[in-house]
Amino acid sequence: MTRELSAGKIVRTLSLGAVSYLALSLDSSGELQHAFAQTNLPPVTVDAPKPRVRQSVQRSQSTRASRGQRSVAATAPRQAAPVPYVVPSTGTVGTAPPAYAGGQVATGGSLGLLGNRGVMNTPFNQTSYTAELIQNQQARTIRDVLANDPSVRVVQAAGGGADSLFIRGFYYDSGDYGLNGLYGIAPYYSSGANFVERVEVLKGPSALLNGMTAGGTGVASGGAVGGSVNLITKHAPDVDITQLTATYVSKSQFGENIDVSRRYGEHKEWGVRLNSTYSNGKTPWNRQTDEFGNAVLGLDYRGERVRAAVDIGYQADNLNPPLRFFSVPTTTTIIPPPPKAGLNFQVPWAYYAPTDFFTTVRSEVDVTDWATAYAAFGYHDSNINYTYPSPIITNASAPPSVFQLGGLSSQPIRGKETFETLAGEAGVRASIDTGPVNHAVNVNYSINDRTYRQQVWNRSAIPASNLIFWNLYNEPTNIPQPALNNLAANQWTNVNLTSVGISDTMSLWNKRIQFTVGVRRQTAGTEVTNFLSPALSRPDQDASVWSPAYALLVKPIENVSLYANYIEGLQTPVVVGGTFANVGTVFPPSQTKQAEGGIKIDAGRFTTTLSVFDISQPSIISVGSGVTATQQLNGRQRNRGTELNVFGEITPDIRVLGGVALIDGVQEQTQGGINNGKKAVGVPVVNVNMGAEWDTPFVRGLTFTGRVIYTGSQYVNVTNTLTLPEWTRVDIGARYTFISPWNGKPIVVRANIENVGNKAYWASAYSGVITLGAPRTYLVSTTFNF
Repeated sequence: MTRELSAGKIVRTLSLGAVSYLALSLDSSGELQHAFAQTNLPPVTVDAPKPRVRQSVQRSQSTRASRGQRSVAATAPRQAAPVPYVVPSTGTVGTAPPAYAGGQVATGGSLGLLGNRGVMNTPFNQTSYTAELIQNQQARTIRDVLANDPSVRVVQAAGGGADSLFIRGFYYDSGDYGLNGLYGIAPYYSSGANFVERVEVLKGPSALLNGMTAGGTGVASGGAVGGSVNLITKHAPDVDITQLTATYVSKSQFGENIDVSRRYGEHKEWGVRLNSTYSNGKTPWNRQTDEFGNAVLGLDYRGERVRAAVDIGYQADNLNPPLRFFSVPTTTTIIPPPPKAGLNFQVPWAYYAPTDFFTTVRSEVDVTDWATAYAAFGYHDSNINYTYPSPIITNASAPPSVFQLGGLSSQPIRGKETFETLAGEAGVRASIDTGPVNHAVNVNYSINDRTYRQQVWNRSAIPASNLIFWNLYNEPTNIPQPALNNLAANQWTNVNLTSVGISDTMSLWNKRIQFTVGVRRQTAGTEVTNFLSPALSRPDQDASVWSPAYALLVKPIENVSLYANYIEGLQTPVVVGGTFANVGTVFPPSQTKQAEGGIKIDAGRFTTTLSVFDISQPSIISVGSGVTATQQLNGRQRNRGTELNVFGEITPDIRVLGGVALIDGVQEQTQGGINNGKKAVGVPVVNVNMGAEWDTPFVRGLTFTGRVIYTGSQYVNVTNTLTLPEWTRVDIGARYTFISPWNGKPIVVRANIENVGNKAYWASAYSGVITLGAPRTYLVSTTFNF
């Protein structure tokens, strides 16, 4: 693998988009309804309480006006021919819930084993961000979309090319993102946002709903214990799309997005949609360039009783140099102030080049009017080559060491890693009436298998001779690149997850009372082969555990939902190694437990949700000392908190999105008890994300936007002696929609500024590392419809 996106790959990607555009445009006799027609899915009933008799019904097209174009006239769209059926409540393929008032979030989302659910019928806290929001905010990757959620904080470095998260104060690995309900299949480090219809964020554990996740290398999973993220890909709506968006990101990064979509067949049964993007140039960071591209093809079929969807994608990124996190050793006593915003602390010869091939196939058959059988399969091949040092904050100069604020050291490494992930599921959903009670039953079998291969080279086998030294406040442009040819790591790991789940949601009085009960039997096996140190290898060893869940939802009145749930999350089994007295012991998947309650109020065009949660996560700690020391699964971190979320329209011209998350993260059981009661690392007490949009009355088609992100102070180490100060980021923007004088179709111009004040700040802390926030960033784009 090379450091560059090969010319052939670029040409193939762009040619595919161009050829598809030309070929499909021959059929483009219709008009777009509005500038964001591709983001408006047909409204589909997904929560029907009873089985319904099939009938000839035309799928209606959403008539909700696009944001920023409410008063701009557009030509009528070409209507698709009638589709002679209604998707039953047991179906999920092609039935993503439509957008809520304001268009920024959806009226519901997918809940894995429980199928699609509307917000007011979901006994959990879930937010589904729409493609319209993604396009209007000019989101480049999924991390930009999640900047709207107060319960989520990105813990990877800005400019580092990876999107790992904290959700409700717990770690979520970038390799665990779901794609169309299959976890670990989305691009491993970072996913482009251009091909995504929905970004579904579920807060809280989800072992029953989705099974456990492989997590990183598979043998040390953080698990999706604080929440999970699922990406729904774009598929062809009932209106044709031929759209080109030109983009610019400071300092000089130019690019384009192509979106082409058509439906074919007597009843428009067959759909084809191509999304691709390519950008290249200098980023807001000094001396950094980023070349990024992808192409994703979505195919789907919707018949009277059969529905299917296929997605095939390829993505590549070349980041030079990547900005890494800063390690904070236990000997560090001071966190230095952050450097000037945009300063590049990385050596110029560092690079980071991941590529991802991914595909999902999902289909379902309505066996009867009240039962649907379904199956899905996903495959993901991820490769990365890299060379970089990850700086360590020592606050010392090069030997002989003396105190120097911002002093850094590191061992440069060169590496090659591959991840191959297979995921699948099959099951049956049924809706059955037994007297006054309706049962929504699901039986599901799932698998997830990840193989990871890692090779790492350094300068020599003597650690002290590998170090380089520099300072946080001076760009290290004069450090020569060392020869990195000493093999330091060479291993292969595998994790295999299988599970069987069953759930039943019992509903009374037209779903005014809903009680969900379910259980999943999860079996997880791990294996390690260390080619460099065979003694550290271990054969495949597995363990199993039961994970129950319960949820109650009550609607005292139609627009108010009260809910409570108990659900668990799972982490990979741990095998005791080293010289511990209980070496070889296999701990089963550790069970994170959550209790949650909340209220949701839907005022018609504005929704408010309030959640209170209590999550306890176990961990492995050492007990005793000397030859009798053992490892035990009795460490614990407990996060308790409250979340307030708002979304929708205050008036027809003013939209809001965001909320507040208050989290109290505490180390309850630690090694030797020395840190019991101290705060958890990287968990701010207060997080605020609040955004608004305003359609101006004085200029038709002009919309102003703004957002404030606040993160409270957070501890860097378990002893609570080092902290990162609180920070606030302000983003502003505007967009203007007008009708093209050439073809009468909408043109949309967008301009955004992130971190308006160019504030320099430490953004996050996680497991002994800290990361910097991004400098001021300008984004401009223009969307043309053909």
